[in-house]
Amino acid sequence: MLKFPMSFTSEATATPGAKATWSATSHGNQPITCAIPPEFMGPGGGYSPEDLYGLALANCVLATFKVFAEKSGVTFTEAKATAETIIDKGQDGKPWINKINLTITLTGASDPAKAETVLKESKAACIVCSSMKTEVALTTQVS
Repeated sequence: MLKFPMSFTSEATATPGAKATWSATSHGNQPITCAIPPEFMGPGGGYSPEDLYGLALANCVLATFKVFAEKSGVTFTEAKATAETIIDKGQDGKPWINKINLTITLTGASDPAKAETVLKESKAACIVCSSMKTEVALTTQVS
């Protein structure tokens, strides 16, 4: 049984300079390199906050799907999520992430129709998706 509230702590450590990369970690995992992306006149060479936002959504939907698929008896060979994060200017003129095009490709599904339903349920139940004001457009490819 799940107990709420839950707490997850992440940590990022940076040194001065917009061109310098920094590191981030969570749960004692290996640190990842982070950087300002070239689109924002940074050097690139690491995960940007925009990358991590899209990855958070993709990983949450995949994690939710894995649990739901196991509980519903849907088996599969591979699930791949691709998140295209779209940044535009809002009505106030400030940039914001207004849309993520999330494509999930599922191969080797034991029951493609049921898998399709479970994928859609997974997006609806994803904690990250439920917490965003960003529009999430889901496209599925099941075989």
